[in-house]
Amino acid sequence: MIPMEWYRTFLAIYRAGSVSGAARSLCVTQPAVSQTLAALEGAIGTPLFERSAKGMKPTARGQALYAQIYDSVDRLERVGRSLSPRVSAPVVFRLGVGPEAFHEFALPRLAPLGLSLAVTLGEEREMLGGVESGALDAALTTLKPNPRSLQHRVLGERRYVLIAPSAMVPIEGDVAVGLNALPWVSYSEERPITRRYFSQVLGSRFEARVALVVPDLRSVVRAVELGVGVSIVPDFACRRSLEEGRLREIFPLEIPAERWTLSYREPDTDREDLLAVAAALA
Repeated sequence: MIPMEWYRTFLAIYRAGSVSGAARSLCVTQPAVSQTLAALEGAIGTPLFERSAKGMKPTARGQALYAQIYDSVDRLERVGRSLSPRVSAPVVFRLGVGPEAFHEFALPRLAPLGLSLAVTLGEEREMLGGVESGALDAALTTLKPNPRSLQHRVLGERRYVLIAPSAMVPIEGDVAVGLNALPWVSYSEERPITRRYFSQVLGSRFEARVALVVPDLRSVVRAVELGVGVSIVPDFACRRSLEEGRLREIFPLEIPAERWTLSYREPDTDREDLLAVAAALA
């Protein structure tokens, strides 16, 4: 009979896409992972992965084995966790999220839960990598994770808003010309959302003077309040300022909203703290 630990190692490699990623998620060494995989492939009699510089790509037999065992192994993981002795110290839930999204969106919703939280702030791809490696329990992002390694739940939508100082006079005439005549405040030099709006909705190029670039949404919103320029920001970043009259929405944007997703590992699907976090953020 093949040991269950061999199957756990196989699943970790399959989901991480690499031996190093599997080793991090299992808290073992890379040689140990490689030895276990070699033993499993020897027992089955066929390779389960193709090794390359880009990582571990499952063979047809590897894909079939994954489909056969993943649900059963994950169920056993959850049963084992439920049977583990309870400890007096609370379990810390490790969440990865962007700094502005945490400050304006997640924190007000998570504070009433009474959970022990350890929050890591950073870029979305870094947060997803942290969940894959086991360094984080979940990540709140607008990026869909690699379905081989992570599960995700859609929580809602992130809408974008075109904001201006409250005293700004409405734009008359050609919208693209009017917006290009104004100074802008941007989160980054690339300005992907702004450029997409100009090209796809207005049918024009973004050619405005950029008065300020600052990689912090709270600073972007504050700069617009102070009259530095106009900007396009997520609704959670400017909702309070709009409600209090410090900003005005120039007009609704015809930009598809992005989806908030909570990404996590398959064995954690029924964790009570994960379910509580997902419900609070939905």
